[in-house]
Amino acid sequence: MIWPNNARCAFNLGFDLDGETIWRNKARRLPGGDSFLKGPSIGAYGPKKGALRILEILEEFGLKATWFIPAQMIEEHRETIEKILDGGHEIAHHGYDHKGLYGDTLAEQQEYIGKCQDIFRKYTGKPAYGMRPTGALLPETELWLYDQGGFRYSSAGTSGEGRGWYYVDEIRTKGINVPCRDEQMDDYVQTVLNSYPAVLEGMPRIAPYDVVYGNWVREVEGMIRYGNSGSSAFHPQIGGTPGRAVLLEKFCRYLADNQEIWCATCLEIADYHRRMLEDEAHA
Repeated sequence: MIWPNNARCAFNLGFDLDGETIWRNKARRLPGGDSFLKGPSIGAYGPKKGALRILEILEEFGLKATWFIPAQMIEEHRETIEKILDGGHEIAHHGYDHKGLYGDTLAEQQEYIGKCQDIFRKYTGKPAYGMRPTGALLPETELWLYDQGGFRYSSAGTSGEGRGWYYVDEIRTKGINVPCRDEQMDDYVQTVLNSYPAVLEGMPRIAPYDVVYGNWVREVEGMIRYGNSGSSAFHPQIGGTPGRAVLLEKFCRYLADNQEIWCATCLEIADYHRRMLEDEAHA
């Protein structure tokens, strides 16, 4: 694959601005969960502080990111959303409230996604063009998404390293797959720890930051080696904390200084890849 500026891979800094949603969902299942303070405060830190710190780092290195945001967080944190848009970043779909329920039928899932798109249009002026779902989608829903639904790419945790057209049950859609390297490129999975509610399940220790940084760099080196594209799943409530922000700053410097990497939004990567595939088919 030939990427812009003779780069050997395309990489997206993807941020999942989940905010309070996941903590509300976790606490709701526990006795007295509605009165918990620590978990929701960790979530609120994302849009109220972490995201702002990350935006400063991105501006320092001239990098554009894609922010996958539950529509409920767009409603509740409008000032932060405006700052993200003012920075020239993309905002994409990440459910309504980060629950895994999109509905049991095609009609229910279309209604759910349509509700989110209405919120995007109201607060950002346009719909989301990228999909990082928080729950299971029916095959017929996915086929609709990348046709009549108007979505142009998928960046889901199940996407592996597949590149090019996005397929549903071996049917090629009009969407592009921008792989989400979730376990390998997820600061939440690799560094978060909370005792109650237990995050992650099984209570793993927090990984040393140097090891996590090495994981990220190795993944990008693999993309360079094989000409791939990919996106991270970083979380401002985690990556925006002081120590991890230093880690992210170091990683952004690595991306900005490496001419073999084309760092862009998911939408830019998807649209470029689509043009290349269509030109190749035409030739």
